[in-house]
Amino acid sequence: MIRGIVKNPAAPASVLLRLLSDEASSIWETLAWRLLPDQVVDGIVTSQHAALRAAFAESKYASGDLRARLVNDPDPTVRAAVAIGPRWFRSPVDSLPEWAQRALLRDQDAQVRARAEESLPPSRALAELALDADPQRRRAACRAWKYLDPERRRLLLMDAAYSVRGDAAKEASIHDADATDLYLLFTDDVPVQRAQVLMRAELHPVTARRLAETGDKHERAAIAGNPTVSLDTARLLADDLEPTVRLQFASRPDLTEAQRAEIDYHVSESDRIGAVPWVLDSTDVEMLRRCAASTNTLLRRSAACNKHLPQDVIDLLGRDDDFPVCILLCENQPTVDGEVVLTTFCRWASPLSGMLLDHPNFPRVGLARRFGDAPESSQRYLATHDPEAPAELLLRLSHDSDVRFRRAVASHPNLPYGRMVELLGDEDSQTSIRAAANPALPQPLMNQLLDAAGVPRLTC
Repeated sequence: MIRGIVKNPAAPASVLLRLLSDEASSIWETLAWRLLPDQVVDGIVTSQHAALRAAFAESKYASGDLRARLVNDPDPTVRAAVAIGPRWFRSPVDSLPEWAQRALLRDQDAQVRARAEESLPPSRALAELALDADPQRRRAACRAWKYLDPERRRLLLMDAAYSVRGDAAKEASIHDADATDLYLLFTDDVPVQRAQVLMRAELHPVTARRLAETGDKHERAAIAGNPTVSLDTARLLADDLEPTVRLQFASRPDLTEAQRAEIDYHVSESDRIGAVPWVLDSTDVEMLRRCAASTNTLLRRSAACNKHLPQDVIDLLGRDDDFPVCILLCENQPTVDGEVVLTTFCRWASPLSGMLLDHPNFPRVGLARRFGDAPESSQRYLATHDPEAPAELLLRLSHDSDVRFRRAVASHPNLPYGRMVELLGDEDSQTSIRAAANPALPQPLMNQLLDAAGVPRLTC
């Protein structure tokens, strides 16, 4: 039961504090990785158990200021966890304050320093390593390029260590063709990484032509799609034997739709291709409109990922025939129409589809009315996501032969109390756990369940 109670959004601090005991150690990570009241945060930060403190250091729900409370933790594994921070898929992370970043970068433990150098986001604290005696730390400073003054950038580009020069040149290459040549000379990046840099880099004409004629397939694709490369040079790749190279050429901004139609390229629904950098970075609304209306599927997919789309373009892409366009639109645009989100959720056969339930426009309210009596179980299941689903419907669904329904409604606060209590003892463990996570579960019953699980009550 404790695996459900720890996830219960209505569990008060007095209940959650009981879960800090050794008897509840199996769910410490889950506890540390949820929204917590201040009292429980205090209990975790001052806990004698390093594993619990380290788990909290990696919680996406803990602000940078809260995680910074562990910067001076006596255990280096905890401090290393603070340096690494939350690494949650597609979840924004609140950065540590700069004083905390500096403390980690100067930590007495070499492993903590190393984790900080490779994991901290670009910041002034990271930029301060530009003059460090250790070349690895100077490499880390290159990631904070925008915080470096011109003189420090110049020194890094002339660094005695080839690895530092290569990393500095990578950062400078987006605006400096000389730096791009330096990057190609000194980088230890693998071909795919090198191509990602070349897609956005400034290139001398002679360098671009050499790569177009003799580069590997990744380099040729980068040259074909780089908008700073002249069209004459890029045209050398229009009939390249590699389909990815032809596709990148067909995605250039200086081609007309008629010219794109002359190129032999294809994008299938199953192809997973990274967004075109110049589209992803664009703030030109008219250019984005052209991309959204293009016959080139990759341009439309890339436009769907752009954070500067006007609403009319979002609406246009919401009607796109290419399903990945709709997926990318729902993942990246908070104002996409709710019906588009719902349709995409229903069609998307992927473990990631559940993320769309958290989309701000997902039309939860009304799902019970629309789908509660649907003949298809997949449609009826949608009704369980309606926060206003009536108790009678939830009671009926809780007796459905498909165990998914019991699991789903067990945690619904509108489920009749008696049925919720019954499901606490369900033979399916996932159902009983979900019932224990029901926010309608009274606090006295939460405490009784913890008593039964052998979790001690607080003594003060």
